[in-house]
Amino acid sequence: MIISKLHLKNFRSFGDKGTTVKLNKLSGFVGENSAGKTALIHGLVKLFGVTSHERTLEKSDFHIPKQAKVETIKELQLSIEARIDFPELLETDQENLSRTSIPPFINQLVVRAATEAPYLRVRLIAKWTTDNTPEGEIEQKLYFVTVAEDIDETEEDLVPVTPHQRSSIQVLYVPAVREPSSQLRNASGTILWRILNNISWPDDINDSIKARMEPVNELFDSIEGVSHIRSVIGEEWKKYHKDARYQDAKLQFSSSTLSAILKKIEVSFSPTHDLGEYSVEKLGDGLRSLFYLSLVSSLLEAEIKITGKSNASLTVLAVEEPENHISPHLLGRVMENLKDISGKYNAQVVLTSHSSSIIKRIDPDNLTHLRIDQTSFTTMVKKIILPSKTSEAYTYIKEAVRAFPEIYFSRLVILGEGDSEEIVIPRVLAANGIHPDDYGISIVPLGGRHVNHMWKLLNELNIPHITLLDLDRERGGGGWSRIQYAIKQLLLYGRNREELLRISWCGKREEILSDAQVEEMDEYPMTPDWIASMNNLWLPRLMEDNYNVFYSAPLDLDFLMLETFPCAYKETVPRGPSIPDRVSHPGKYAEKIKSGIIAALKNEKATGHTYLEEQHELMVWYNTLFLGRSKPSTHIEALLKLDDDDLIMFIPDIFRRLVTRVKEILQKED
Repeated sequence: MIISKLHLKNFRSFGDKGTTVKLNKLSGFVGENSAGKTALIHGLVKLFGVTSHERTLEKSDFHIPKQAKVETIKELQLSIEARIDFPELLETDQENLSRTSIPPFINQLVVRAATEAPYLRVRLIAKWTTDNTPEGEIEQKLYFVTVAEDIDETEEDLVPVTPHQRSSIQVLYVPAVREPSSQLRNASGTILWRILNNISWPDDINDSIKARMEPVNELFDSIEGVSHIRSVIGEEWKKYHKDARYQDAKLQFSSSTLSAILKKIEVSFSPTHDLGEYSVEKLGDGLRSLFYLSLVSSLLEAEIKITGKSNASLTVLAVEEPENHISPHLLGRVMENLKDISGKYNAQVVLTSHSSSIIKRIDPDNLTHLRIDQTSFTTMVKKIILPSKTSEAYTYIKEAVRAFPEIYFSRLVILGEGDSEEIVIPRVLAANGIHPDDYGISIVPLGGRHVNHMWKLLNELNIPHITLLDLDRERGGGGWSRIQYAIKQLLLYGRNREELLRISWCGKREEILSDAQVEEMDEYPMTPDWIASMNNLWLPRLMEDNYNVFYSAPLDLDFLMLETFPCAYKETVPRGPSIPDRVSHPGKYAEKIKSGIIAALKNEKATGHTYLEEQHELMVWYNTLFLGRSKPSTHIEALLKLDDDDLIMFIPDIFRRLVTRVKEILQKED
């Protein structure tokens, strides 16, 4: 049994168009603060919370449209609907079939087609109306919807849910602001009570308890002073209370009934430094949080073993920010515990998090991204979209987003090709007054292979992004092939074809490149005229606001920085490369330059004919600084020699444009 969908309409940040969220056995929700993650969990709580207080709606739960005048609103409505599936009905394993929890809902199950398993629809409908009080009047009702989805329904199709039926699904909610003691009582008072209440206790259990406890009270009575305290308490009470009822007040040292004992059950921990026992309340917040998760898992397992069945058909553990109060090195253990809970057939886990340590331990297929639409202030929900599992890119992208889960919380993502971009771009932005951490900018090395899938993912999640690629002129797959790749992918993701592919001939005749012409683009020659077309038409066009694809030209970021700040970079090595004198040893000089060009361009046939002569000599330095040692260390050391004024004044034009674009995107986001 599993809650597979949650549909929210006019609930908090979910607007009147309605939003459907798909759930798995373990579901993670990520996004910026105030994106709607807590609201989503509260939607589950309003349906199936353990206490009536949790299930009670308030005025603030009703969504108010952005443009609405609050003082004129007389009535608001909302609905929250859960679809509950029964995958166990498709099981052929008799043990799993015996665990089915259908009986309480047997008359309310619906089915769309004969080949599908039946499912359950539970809908909360509520209406707020204004009255003479500030909070107004709220009417809420919980129904089964007895027709399949996408079929027109009438009032007769709504059947009220009884308290017994509703209690078969219970949501245990752990908010971000922890109160471990009360949450522990909630868990033990819910699950543990279910277990103990279903044990076959002897009919005379209370008489047996009372008989066994009498010697305990007699023992205390024999201690000097105890009987005196008892008599004083009784006599003093009679001075104030004259009613025949409750007139005898006695000091009891133990409980004498089963119900009283069960209410006082608690877990203690030992050994301790003082050889005593610790109650849960004495543990730190972190240990209490860990024990809470352990307790839920233990009780769910014990419930099956002791009673042979789960008295709640489904227990949903909804945890906000499980990383709170927990030491970072224990977060892996926390996630393992949550996965264990979600693996139980009678349990499901929903969690939200801002911790990359938590998110990277969740399969991206189980993640959902939430973001606020700035035009309507409503929550947009998007599943994490990965390439096909049969494709080569699937594993790469899956591991990439696990390695850099911070992209889910970013206001802007800058995709670079490697470590160099992670060092240089933050430094350039900081010099221009943009500190990435302050503005929610993530700079990640995911712009190389399969960058098209990263574009697709970020487009699906509506996360603004800029890509900085290497042009790699004269390298294999570089130059025109890089331009062609970006154009084809941008077209694939719906960019306007006429705007992207429009070219003019001598400023007189315009033409829209055909598909065949785009396919031929990687065969364009590297003559001066074609290079001018690349530099003056295609590179600037791809940098436009609608595309945001920038290129480190003519080679890569490392070469660009070396060419711009040669002194700072050359000073990072005590002894530079041995370059023969060009005048006195022209042959050895030419041989050194040739080998430097081949190494830098990673191509045995490369001649460097599209580069200037001074760039040829820089390629020899490039090999020493970036191919012969760590790229990050070279950049870090060189950037230490440059102050902000140097970076602002002499930075390459590509970075100047990138900084401008970053500012434009951040301003638009604000």
